[in-house]
Parts: sequence; structure tokens; C-alpha cells
Amino acid sequence: MSRSSTDSGHRPLGDLRHKLFVPSDWTLEWPVGTTDTAAGTTRRAGSRLRYADIAVLAAGSGLASMIALPTLVRVVLLTVLLFFGPGAAILSWVRIPRTAVPAALPILSISVVTLMVSAAMWGYRWSPRMWTLWLCLALIGSSVLWYRKHGRPDLPEWIARTRAVVSPSSRAAAIASTKFVLTDRDTLRRNVAGLILALAFFLWLPMLPGLERATYSQFGLLTAGTGPGLVLCMVLIIAAFLIALRRNQLRTMMVAIGLAIVVQRFTVTLITSAPIYDWTYKHVAVTEFVLDMNRLAPSGVDIYSEWPSFFLVSAWFQHVTGYDTLSLAHVFAPMIHVVLAACIYGLARVMKFTERAAVTAAMLAEVINWVGQDYYSPQAWALLLAVGFLALLMSSPLTRSAAFLSIVPFAALVPTHQLTPYWLMAVTGVLLVTRRAKPWWLMIPLGVILLGYLYPRLPIVAPYGLFQGFDPVQNAASNVQEEGVLGKQITSLVCRALSGGVFGLAFVSAIYAWRTKKTFWAPMVMAFGSIMLLAGQSYGGEAIFRVYLYAIPGCVLLITPMFLALFDRQPSQDRPSRARRLTARTSVAVATAGAIGSAVLGLQAYFGLWPIVLEHRDQIDDARAVAAQSPSGTAVTMLYSSGYPARSTSDYGRLTEANDYWDVPLYALGPEYMQGFPTPEKLGQIDYNASVSETPTYMVLTRQSLEAMHYYGFVPDDAVNRFRQWLRTNSAWSVRYQDADTIVYQYRSR
Repeated sequence: MSRSSTDSGHRPLGDLRHKLFVPSDWTLEWPVGTTDTAAGTTRRAGSRLRYADIAVLAAGSGLASMIALPTLVRVVLLTVLLFFGPGAAILSWVRIPRTAVPAALPILSISVVTLMVSAAMWGYRWSPRMWTLWLCLALIGSSVLWYRKHGRPDLPEWIARTRAVVSPSSRAAAIASTKFVLTDRDTLRRNVAGLILALAFFLWLPMLPGLERATYSQFGLLTAGTGPGLVLCMVLIIAAFLIALRRNQLRTMMVAIGLAIVVQRFTVTLITSAPIYDWTYKHVAVTEFVLDMNRLAPSGVDIYSEWPSFFLVSAWFQHVTGYDTLSLAHVFAPMIHVVLAACIYGLARVMKFTERAAVTAAMLAEVINWVGQDYYSPQAWALLLAVGFLALLMSSPLTRSAAFLSIVPFAALVPTHQLTPYWLMAVTGVLLVTRRAKPWWLMIPLGVILLGYLYPRLPIVAPYGLFQGFDPVQNAASNVQEEGVLGKQITSLVCRALSGGVFGLAFVSAIYAWRTKKTFWAPMVMAFGSIMLLAGQSYGGEAIFRVYLYAIPGCVLLITPMFLALFDRQPSQDRPSRARRLTARTSVAVATAGAIGSAVLGLQAYFGLWPIVLEHRDQIDDARAVAAQSPSGTAVTMLYSSGYPARSTSDYGRLTEANDYWDVPLYALGPEYMQGFPTPEKLGQIDYNASVSETPTYMVLTRQSLEAMHYYGFVPDDAVNRFRQWLRTNSAWSVRYQDADTIVYQYRSR
């Protein structure tokens, strides 16, 4: 049998229930005297790590995070509790298909924590350390009950194993094994993919200083400093992945995914002094408000107070560990991608993909995800919950308990994000009606949760527009309509080409799956269901980005089988004619070129805005100082919001209550306002508004905002220069703060 027939994406249905369900050696103890047929050894009861053991270890980790340890150690300990503890406790009692575990374990955990901290805040019992203690005790109690029924862990066995691992002989054996691997030619020849990954990593490291010092380029980071080296590293990673894929080396494929995340996302963390994107800091401010005030901001301040769960989880985490918000936001994107890759893998396995195909789907999802919605935001958290929900939902035909468990992440998702649960509800409805998921009445509790949460908040969300008209073309329009410079046009073209290519290939793949009698309906619903959002919402000009983001899991589930069919294609062994050999080689070449091309386009789409999304720590510190020192009613105005996040501390609450528009940039006033700017009338209006205000007024010019005005083409270049000249020569405005990237003017009156 050829490899394509077994690894093209789906598994036969025969005996599937027996193979998919987690056996006793996974969730339950090993019965005394039974044999591990995989290893050929006899194990005693409790000698293998079980979910109840994981729950106890996670609870101990959570308790340790509350004692006086170094901050980073406490962060690691609480992370273990956050992503493993509650999920392990649930899975110790509830049986689900083993294939769903990679997605279900972390998502059930974060869902329980999300619901816990939300209930604590809404119940006016906000005490993060107390709730952490209660959670840890609950996990320990759950495991104790489980042990009474199924047997305690074999502590002497575990102690003996631990000692064996850390013993000098074990270390010596590991060193000897490593030396052998690095010097044996046959071993190196079999691990060419691993060598290429090592080469990519050691090429990437020395590039970091050059990336940190990269100067402005309208084409983004890839054409500045050592940026071209990132492209080379990514090409090497994809090449190594494909070699490992060809040789069925799953561990090497997983390492390649991890290194792709490092190059694409962790690079940003290492070469910047603070989180990128000005809008990140609006979310930082909400968390800071919870930390400082131990409550949510009043409803009229912003809409985040009505969908606060992400911020509450973050505040809980920071309160317990002492980790500051900016540091958490700085490492947030790589962490999200690691968990998302596990969830995509779990979803693919639930859809009957082989391990090889599921890892391929995870890699494809990583390289085509250019949207940048992975920053410190409710959307990133919501996407994890959504993919975990889908993994549990698609397990429901095999076990009803998975359907019941799926309610947990959905309930956590609803108070986390305004848009995601409605897309998910629509997709779920189609899957339930078409019987790809069960039971049909699952829509009832999901609908009650969703509409029950929305109804009391209708007066708050109505001003934002629940339905903005049936105009998919207009709703799909970007929030930036200007043509901009050549670099902006090329980056926009790359984004459209990659997105359109992914959707187009997903559509062709759906036809291929239909023709070859593979599963296609459920992935197709996931891939194209988000397009329905354009029927009635523009989401502030961001709907088209959310459509693509939500479609990624479904698209990779459709594309992966056809990609593997092309990549694995081989000429017939009976009569390998020249034409058949050429066809097979062409198929492999097309699949390889598509994978590498997608990765390169994804890099450019993600890093194309680099010069204007950077934030420097000096700028942030001064913006925070201004917010802290300014009385309510203060105004901080910029041409474009970049480089000086005025809304980044808990002070945003009182400043916004006094003036909803205290930090609105001039470009946000619309194209009509910017047309002809700066006219004498508009400059006079700026002067007048500042003169009649009884509180300070600041005008901030940053290098990033000026570059953004040029990049997007909001105004001609000479308009920015004339505005700077007006501020410089106007005696009413004096310089309050200045550095290489920032000038802050304050109105002092004439």
C-alpha cells in the first residue's frame, strides 16, 4: 500500500471507537499484574502518570506559585496550573477520545479558570490568591477521591524513576548518546532534517542584534537590517519539515513547528523593549485597572467591562505571580501559538487525521496565520477557546460526554469576546443540523448562554451597531482605504494573495475531498462559515481580518489531505513510465513550492508594518507619567496612534470618564478632516480647543506616527512638515519632553 493511501489525512472507520477512546493505561491505573503490550513489561498499579496525578502535580505547582520564589519561577509554576490542572481533574472522571486530549486538556483548564475568575469578580469576591488556593484544594480533593476508587500512585516507583533520571550514570549515558548522534555518519544521514533545523537556529541567533537595530523600510522588517536572514531561516525550517514529513519523522516535524514559532513570533519578543502595536496597550490598561482598583471599570468607560474575562484571567495571573502586565504582553504571542498548534493538532486528530497529517495541519496553520491577532488581546484567548470547543464538539459522535464538556469552553468564551461566539454558534448550528455533531439539542444550552449574556447588554452594544446593513462588499472593506506608498501596496497585495490563495485552495481541496470520498463537510463549514459575518457587520473595518482568522482551522483541515496527496505522490511501482515519474515529481515540487511560498508570504504579511507598530520603553514610560500626573479632562492628541500609548494604565478610567475623546488621534476624525490638513482653520480650531480647556492639552509627535502618515498616505508629506513647523514656531506650545523618537508639546497659552 502506498503512503498516500494511509497518510493522506483520514483513517478508516473500522474499530474506531475501540482505538480512539482513552484506554485504562491512559486515564486509569494499571491493574495489578497486567502487561503493557507496547513495552512488553509488567507494571504495578499506579506506576504510570495518570490524569489524577497530573491534577495533583498542577495543584502543587499552583500552591508553590504563591510562596516567596523568584517571579519567573512563580510564572512557570502558575502556568502549569493554568493549562493543565482543571483539565486533568475533569478528564480523570470523564472519558473522551484520546485524539481530543491535546486540545481538550489545556482548553478545559483555561476555561475553568476563566469562569472561576469571572464569577469571583461578578460575585464581588475578587481575591486571586484565595481562589487559587480553593482551586488547588479542589484539584487535590478530586484526585484523592479518584485514588480511593482506583488506587494511589506508586510513590516508591516514581521516586526510583526520578533518581534514575538525575543520577550521574543517566547523565553520562545522555552525554555519550549525544556524542554518538553528533559523530555517527549513519545517524546524521538519517537526521538531515534535524541538522537543517539546527542550522536555521544558529543562523537566526546572530541575526537578532541586526534586527533590533533595523532602520525604517516601507517594506517592513524583512528588507531592513538582517531581516532577509529571517526569510532564509524560514525556508530552511520548511525544508527540514518537508524532509521529516517525507521520512515520517514526527518528532522532528514537531520541533520544526516550535522553531517556526520562535522565528516568526519569539523574534519580536527578543528584539523589542516592549510589546508591539499601540492597541495592545488599550488592553494593558484594562488589566491594570483591575489590578489597581480590584474592580471593573464603569460600563460607560469602554465595552471591555462587559466582556472582561480575558482581563480577569490576566489580572489573576499577575496578582498571584507578581508578573507585570507589559512583560506578560511581551511574551503572550509565542505562548498563544504553542497552545494553538496543540489545539489544531487535536482538532485534526478528532477529524480522523493520522498523526503525520495532524502535525502537517498544525504547521500549515502556523505559516499562513499572518493576521497578527495573537497579541495580548481577548481575541487571541477566544480563538484558543473556540478551537478547543470545536475539538470537543467533533468528538461528540463518539461519546456524548464530549458534547457536554464542550459547553465549558463555550461558556468561558461568551464573556471573553464580543464576536467569536456568534461565529462559533453559527458553525455549531450547521454541524448539529447536518448531524456532523450530536446531540441536536446542544444548541439549546449554547443559545441560552449566548443570548442570556447578550440581552442585558443590548443597550450598551446597540450604539456600536448590531446590524450594519446587508452589504458584504462594504463590510469586507479594510479600515484603511488610502493607497499609501509602494511598500504598503505590496504588503496589502501579499496579504490579499495569501488569504485569497488559502480560501481558493481550501475550496479546491473540498472538491477533491468530495470526489475522493473523504470527510469534507465539517471542515468546509469551519472554513467558510466565518464569511457569514460580512452579511451584517464590518466590526470597525476589521471583519475581513476576523473572517480569515476564524477560517484558518477549517482551511488547513481541507488543504492538508490534498497537500499530502501531492507531496506523497509516487509513480506506479508496476510500470513507472517517464510521464508518471514526471507527474509525481511535479506534484512534489508544487506542494514544496506552495509550502515555502506560503511561509515567505506569511512572514512579509506579518512583518510588513514593522516600522509603524514598534513601541519603545522610553515612550511608554513618558506616556504613563503623563497619564498619572494629568487631572481628569486632559487631552493627549496625536496625528496617528503609534509610539506613545497614552491609554496604558489604570488612569485611563478616570480620564475617559471625564472625556471620551481624550486620546483620539486626528486621523480618526475621518478622511474629510484630513483633506487639506493642516489648513489655517483647523490649526486655529486646535489652538482654540486647547485654550478653552481648564486642563492640560498635549500634542505628541512620534517617529512611528509620522512614518505611518507617510506610509498610509493620509496626508501629503509636506502637510506633516508644515504641521511640525507650526508647532515649533507657535509660542503657545512648548516642548514638555523630547528624545530621538518623540516630541511632546504642551499648550501653555500665549
